[in-house]
Amino acid sequence: MGKDFWNSLPTIGRAVDDVISWPFRVLFGGGSPLPHYEPEIARSDVVETFKQAREAAAAHSLDASGIETVRKYCNARKDDRADMDISAVPPQARLLLMTMSDDELYALGRAGPGQIKKFLDGKQHEINGVPVVGVHKPIPANDRPPRPAFNHRRWRHQALLLRDVEDRYKIG
Repeated sequence: MGKDFWNSLPTIGRAVDDVISWPFRVLFGGGSPLPHYEPEIARSDVVETFKQAREAAAAHSLDASGIETVRKYCNARKDDRADMDISAVPPQARLLLMTMSDDELYALGRAGPGQIKKFLDGKQHEINGVPVVGVHKPIPANDRPPRPAFNHRRWRHQALLLRDVEDRYKIG
């Protein structure tokens, strides 16, 4: 089979289609011809119009969630971070961003938008090496109040019991 046969298949297909559709066109009408359309804009103007629309959309993009702001802040150089406006970021996340190390910022900058959104909302974001917003609050050194002197006997008894438990699991 030659190359000419393969190239003529679309033409043969159109001819067969015309033969099959001829009785239907006779019975039900051939349909109306398509209306003539003259474009109002030349091809060169279409490209310019798209460029202008794209620039306008880029200029007016709002970062309501703060994801792009965080990503730009994390990927910026250390000197440029001081001059950046991060007002789109919630206050607790903003404070944490300013106190994070370069490694933590690098890990946050490489995270996906969903993980960054969870970081901003203070949820578990599963970004290794990046703390969660609002979790690291100051913890009092001792949750219980100090024992009064008249409770000394109970304290000594509890200390002896705890010593026995700790000695069981001591290594070495």
